[in-house]
Amino acid sequence: MKYKAIAEQIITDIKSQKLAQGQRLPSLRHLSKQLGVSMTTAVSSYRSLEQMGWVVTQPKSGFFVSTPLSHGHVPTQPQFRSSSRRLPSALESKVCTNDLITSGPFGISQLSPRQVPLVELKRSIKRTVQRSDDLLSTYSDPQGNQQLRQALAEHFSSRGFALAADEIFISNGCMDAIRKALLITTKPGDAVAISSPCFNGLLQLLSSLSRRVVEIPSNAEGVDLMQLEQKFKDREVGAALLSSSHMNPHGISLSVTQKQTLATLANKYRVPIIEDDVYGELGYQNAFPLPIKHWDTNGYVLWCSSISKTLASGLRVGWCSAGRYLEACTELSAIEHLGHNGVMQASLADFINAGQYRKHVCAVKKIILSNTGAYRHLLLRTLPHGAAVSAPSGGLVLWVQVPGLNDTKLRKLTEDAGLDVRFGAEFTTRKLYRDCFRINVGWALAERYDSHRSIEDALLQLAACVRAALSNGSVNKLNK
Repeated sequence: MKYKAIAEQIITDIKSQKLAQGQRLPSLRHLSKQLGVSMTTAVSSYRSLEQMGWVVTQPKSGFFVSTPLSHGHVPTQPQFRSSSRRLPSALESKVCTNDLITSGPFGISQLSPRQVPLVELKRSIKRTVQRSDDLLSTYSDPQGNQQLRQALAEHFSSRGFALAADEIFISNGCMDAIRKALLITTKPGDAVAISSPCFNGLLQLLSSLSRRVVEIPSNAEGVDLMQLEQKFKDREVGAALLSSSHMNPHGISLSVTQKQTLATLANKYRVPIIEDDVYGELGYQNAFPLPIKHWDTNGYVLWCSSISKTLASGLRVGWCSAGRYLEACTELSAIEHLGHNGVMQASLADFINAGQYRKHVCAVKKIILSNTGAYRHLLLRTLPHGAAVSAPSGGLVLWVQVPGLNDTKLRKLTEDAGLDVRFGAEFTTRKLYRDCFRINVGWALAERYDSHRSIEDALLQLAACVRAALSNGSVNKLNK
């Protein structure tokens, strides 16, 4: 059929690098005229390519070249019986390295500063101050700016996740929202269920609050629900702290069935689930992945997120839909007297209401997808034979597994090379993931890693360090 022949030719051009990652393809009308085919045939061609992962569609922008992330090996997830463990002191822990204390583009999970829409943000700040200069001399509501809460409610409701402004409280970033949720739902000494591997910043937070952890193994669907339900049933945990979409570090997203089941379990056993959904809006597909909170019926799910990953981490604005715990969380904000930046909250509300936030997120998703494909292609080509690289459906990180990797040696080699990566052992309290590491994909390959090398050069250097850090001391042949 004609549409299949067109699709096959485009795939051939992508594989031969005649069409580059992220390159915009001809519009449907242009393709139809160029090849002398009907619009129906053109639509079928692009739809077929999109289903196979060779093309991504951006609303009102067009069609862009991609590469199916399913190509190549992906890391395996170890299975184990979960048990309660006490975390060491945050000051003494070597495992709980704070993900924010870093200077290298590979180490911290965030967008390149180039992607921050400074002009539009400055316009929103200017409009806000001109309209309401009293924000400069008053403290904000402990629950957060009403305009921002309303803007967030309308933004997510328009994406299929119904929220009410009165259900939200504003925090100083997602981690602050999670911290408040933990303080309200648990006490020192309580065990908290987490998925394994778990973002090292969350491990550090739990350690600082003197909470024990119960690691629940991950699987292709998300987490081992049988083990988690047993912990709920036996009252072994006071709460669960789980990411839901594009988990940091391994990139797995919970299936819709898992999310529905988790909401049911939280309400059945009356065990709160603190949902870290900071990467939810960075899915590569157009549809917003509904969080666990969507299926919560009795308010036992506390949904936390922020703009730190989607827009700019320095703005320090996050939020939580806290269900039955909303009043307690708001009271905690008032007691702590930390307050919020009223001007920034109102400016962000303006930014969202002007349509700039949604426009920005749509644009950066295309960039991240392109970066992810480029990083993954380079790593699978240059890492030792048998290496596996995650194929996430969104987010900002790749999880790399290299059989036989000596992580102690790799740490020394990368430090000497001035490369900042996160090692697998940092994401667990167990003796796991020693053959894994995590890297950020928020910078394009052509951008600068530092003053003397590009991101691509640094990635090639990292691959060389990995080859030199194999336990047997030899350099295996490259992946084909």
